[in-house]
Amino acid sequence: MTNLDRLEEVRSMYYARLAEHFLQQFGVKPLRRVVEAGCGKGQLTIPLAKRLLRSVSVIAVDSSTGPYEGSFEILESKLRSNGLERRVRPIRSDLRNMKTMAREGVDVVISNELLCDIKTEIQLLEFHRILRPGGMMVHGEWASSPENEAQRIVIRADSPEGTDTPGRFWNPDRLSGLAREAGFRAVSVSYFETTMKFSYSSALSELRSWGVRESFLRRNDRLLRQYGIELPFEHLIKCQKEN
Repeated sequence: MTNLDRLEEVRSMYYARLAEHFLQQFGVKPLRRVVEAGCGKGQLTIPLAKRLLRSVSVIAVDSSTGPYEGSFEILESKLRSNGLERRVRPIRSDLRNMKTMAREGVDVVISNELLCDIKTEIQLLEFHRILRPGGMMVHGEWASSPENEAQRIVIRADSPEGTDTPGRFWNPDRLSGLAREAGFRAVSVSYFETTMKFSYSSALSELRSWGVRESFLRRNDRLLRQYGIELPFEHLIKCQKEN
């Protein structure tokens, strides 16, 4: 399990592997412009940009409001410290209406743990709008079915039982259907089976950073001490805008 003193190191390893999994979905088509919607603090942005060819322009978009306020400034600092400020363009914008993004102007749109937080149908239509014909969307989402007690605690913590800002958990079939309704085709699903396990102290720190209520932590203290927490595995939905 991950302890507090190694938390950031392990987190970086986790997102590096996740970035590799996203890149595997892109295939071998030449890319010019990639958009990450809901980039947050850049946990996926940084390893992804490092692995893309230097000729690929990366646009990182986030509203940085509400519980995510301040993440945009952290992203900008990370880009500078990693020497990526000229390769990644951060944009603060409402993700449901990215007015700065032209219609049919990007090759790939990616997002991770985004659709659980917003009106999914509207967001998929916006992704469809900014993608060029033949362009691709790849979205990562936690699996809604826990494989063990440590994952079950995470899912409960991210529900109305644990937080005032709960996410929605989509199963692949429902999300694939919504993608098709938005105009996407060639929908496929892959699975990212790497996870992070947190010991008791690091689990408390992680859950508090998500805004989980202290009352939830107190009620589940025995379970947290016994199991810690473990991130659920992810499923990735890949789909294409028709030519």
